[in-house]
Amino acid sequence: MTDIRSRVLIGIGLVAAFLYANFLIDWVLRDFRGLGEVVSELQAPGEPYAVLLRVTDVVCAVLVVALLPPVRSALPSGWWREVAVWATVVFALGAIAAAVVSAPCGPSVTCSSPSDQLQLQIHDGASLLSNVALFTGVAAVWFATRTTGSRWLKRFAWWTFWIVGVVASLVFGYFDSATEPSSAVGVSQRIHIVGISAWIVCLGVVAARGRQ
Repeated sequence: MTDIRSRVLIGIGLVAAFLYANFLIDWVLRDFRGLGEVVSELQAPGEPYAVLLRVTDVVCAVLVVALLPPVRSALPSGWWREVAVWATVVFALGAIAAAVVSAPCGPSVTCSSPSDQLQLQIHDGASLLSNVALFTGVAAVWFATRTTGSRWLKRFAWWTFWIVGVVASLVFGYFDSATEPSSAVGVSQRIHIVGISAWIVCLGVVAARGRQ
């Protein structure tokens, strides 16, 4: 029974990670085009696979939350454990909000109306909240395991926070504000997303292995 449970939890983590990187689905369905576009713009009304991408974002968030009870049990008890869990809940809620209130305009479309600008601000705010919460949770896992718990988890959390949470975020932010090369913003964002997906897989492994 324990072996089956572990496989299920790892499977949930893998599925959630794949769905978080749902730009791969869009890329395949578009005949391997569009990697240079900002992912949120692919979910705008009128884009061919917008509904599919938004639904997969919500499903991913639900699956991540489903992992949290066993993740909580696996982490050393204390304040940092609670921060890790609840920050990840906020990550999931922010992702759902960003999917429900999508970016209003697709690639190469200018959002100029006041309603579009408001929708964009809400979407961007939800996305930012989701990302900040995720890496707050990553940092909290490091703090929770820095003196006790799994060494591999402590190291993985440390590298995820600095490489994905700091370096990849700064690179994406730079190219998002730059004009050239035009495809760099999409590529850098996807590297950032894959890093987050790797952390989601890690949560599945933590949930499956339990406290050690």
